[in-house]
Amino acid sequence: MALTAGYMIAEVVGGLIANSLALLADAGHMVTDVTALGLALLAMWLAARQATIKRTFGFYRAEVLVALVNAVSLWLIAAWVLVEAYRRFQNPPEVQGFLMLGVGVGGLLVNLVSAWLLHRPSHGSLNAEAALLHVMGDLLGSVAVVGAGLLVLIFGWYIADPIIGAVIGIIILVSSARLLWKVLHVLMEGTPQHLDLHRLCQRLERVEGVSGVHDIHAWSITTGYDALSVHVTANPVAGQDRENLLRRLREIASQEFGIAHVTIQLEESQAGCAEDHHIRHPGQPPSPSQGQQGGG
Repeated sequence: MALTAGYMIAEVVGGLIANSLALLADAGHMVTDVTALGLALLAMWLAARQATIKRTFGFYRAEVLVALVNAVSLWLIAAWVLVEAYRRFQNPPEVQGFLMLGVGVGGLLVNLVSAWLLHRPSHGSLNAEAALLHVMGDLLGSVAVVGAGLLVLIFGWYIADPIIGAVIGIIILVSSARLLWKVLHVLMEGTPQHLDLHRLCQRLERVEGVSGVHDIHAWSITTGYDALSVHVTANPVAGQDRENLLRRLREIASQEFGIAHVTIQLEESQAGCAEDHHIRHPGQPPSPSQGQQGGG
């Protein structure tokens, strides 16, 4: 955050002096980066707080909300850059290519260091991934600024500045689209993308004593923290040793499928289940509550 904030100021000053949209666009993106990294730190602090009676899952979801704010902020800054680029296309202003090139090279070095620092933690956190996407967008933006500076300095092509500014805006949109989709999937309580729910059902039904699996729900609280709720029907033989059966089912869900929070309800038959959220999976016959529609 210190690296990004320091060079953001340099790009704002350099962009104003050089009259470069590409530099100002990259600086504007860095503003969201500083905010993103600050919010990422805040989300990490909130996620570490203990659960309460009013927030039984704690503050883990704060990480996802911060990632959503970051994704939306990227789209807003991209919109401003594209509008300004269009305005400059009509009347390209004079740009100081040497200053533009120098500031762009400095930004490239700073972003390389920041990307290296964020690369490893980004694999296990939407929050860190959001911060890395901001930095990678800046990294590509710095490369584009350097290219535009060379074109202005060598050939006097002032129109290269709004063109590169527009390219940076498009890069920001593309890089944030995937993040936004992942965040919305979590907020909509979608099934974790890495989890094969049909295979999980079939695996549970292969356990001795299990006659069926129904009313299954799987979702993510935050990155790397998935939850599962499922009803399991057990025959009378299994009913004689319910604790061992429950322990075996939990081990499959947690150890084989990586689910952190597992809730399993044992029932004698599906007909007695009061829930009406049965989702069929391959090999499972329709239940009475599913009727002719094949699930709900």
